Amino acid sequence: MKETERIADQLKQAFYGDAWSGPSVMETLHGVTAEMAVKRPLPDVHSIWELVHHVTAWVDIVRRRVERETFHVTDDENFPPVSETTESAWNASLKQLQRAQHALRETILGLSEARLDEPAVPGGSSVYNQLHGAVQHSLYHAAQIVLLKKASTQQSRS
Repeated sequence: MKETERIADQLKQAFYGDAWSGPSVMETLHGVTAEMAVKRPLPDVHSIWELVHHVTAWVDIVRRRVERETFHVTDDENFPPVSETTESAWNASLKQLQRAQHALRETILGLSEARLDEPAVPGGSSVYNQLHGAVQHSLYHAAQIVLLKKASTQQSRS
């Protein structure tokens, strides 16, 4: 198996299951409704929905960087705002997350092995580091989502 295939597989596991660290991103989001996703059960913490937008943004940012696009990440790109809080808007956010992950995986599978050692963009970290960063970042926020779901459930019981 080529290294690019292994990295693409790690991204897939991080999103859909068999992640070494625990539940995948989509496993943590299973059963989350729009009402749950928009809640802030802990003070000064992003909502599940905001985290979904953030993970989506960074998966896409990494893809764009790997494809040699240079740009400045704004605050609204880092944490895109949640503007509509309907169930259909929530489902659209989840679909966008999945599309971003799929697009990055396709980009990874189209890379040459030599590209992994090159900077993603001039002066930046290597493509290899960016790709592994996308996997690690996604799982980090999956763990936050688990905690937010637990806090939300406990808050509902009180």
